[in-house]
Amino acid sequence: MSPLEPTARDDVWGQLQQPARLAGGEPRLRLLLAALDMNWRIEEPVYLRPRWGDGGGRVYHFILHRPCDVPRLITVPETPTVEAFVRAEGLRVVS
Repeated sequence: MSPLEPTARDDVWGQLQQPARLAGGEPRLRLLLAALDMNWRIEEPVYLRPRWGDGGGRVYHFILHRPCDVPRLITVPETPTVEAFVRAEGLRVVS
């Protein structure tokens, strides 16, 4: 076998390098999922509010906590993918 050909071991390593969660196409959702993978936790409730300045729509406000860090806010536009994430996580939403 050529040194450039991937081995089964390389394939396993490649799989381990993949994110623990599927990211979807939304960049703000990818940011939220990356934060969760880095041990941030969502504080409930999650707030669903009107979007300002973009002519409509709504956004989710996720407040994140992690030991020894200040809380963070991540705002994610409402999409079917984000709604499915909120339902799957069983998060309480206040609108």
